[in-house]
Amino acid sequence: MNVHAPKRAGPKLLPEEKIGGSPNHWVGVVEGAVLIGGVFAVERLGLFDLQSLPLHPLVLAVALIAAQYGASGGIMAAAMAAALALLGGTLPQRVVGEGYFEYLAAVWTTPLAWLIIAVLVGIISDGHRRLLQRSEQALFEAQKERDLIAAQYEALAARAKRLERRVAGIEGNNSSRL
Repeated sequence: MNVHAPKRAGPKLLPEEKIGGSPNHWVGVVEGAVLIGGVFAVERLGLFDLQSLPLHPLVLAVALIAAQYGASGGIMAAAMAAALALLGGTLPQRVVGEGYFEYLAAVWTTPLAWLIIAVLVGIISDGHRRLLQRSEQALFEAQKERDLIAAQYEALAARAKRLERRVAGIEGNNSSRL
């Protein structure tokens, strides 16, 4: 009987489709552009006063993109939000007597907070994605082992049946001689 135990190997990377998220990364860019552009359009058109909210809605858009697409998607969304916010004309007015560095700190505080939130949420999301990938790999390996055990069981059951028939045939011949 030739039975081989499965060899243990290091974890293999799954194909890109199984890793999670969309295989087409442009979908994330479009989602980010729609979310951030929508918030920016609401702000620019004056449909709602976003300054009255305790938290700027772009924080939620950046965190959502980071949770969906990981740290790299979140950083891209934070950069897009910062570019729209700073270049789009929503810079705070410089107060008379305010120093240059104080003004820069006031201008860059919110975009840097978006970047920090994007990185933190993205790192957590990437960690969950890697954990899911390892779980999928472990499941795949367990299924392969289960299939190997089932195949070996079938082979052993067939061999046991042949041996039972042979033993029954030999014993039947011996009893008929007496």
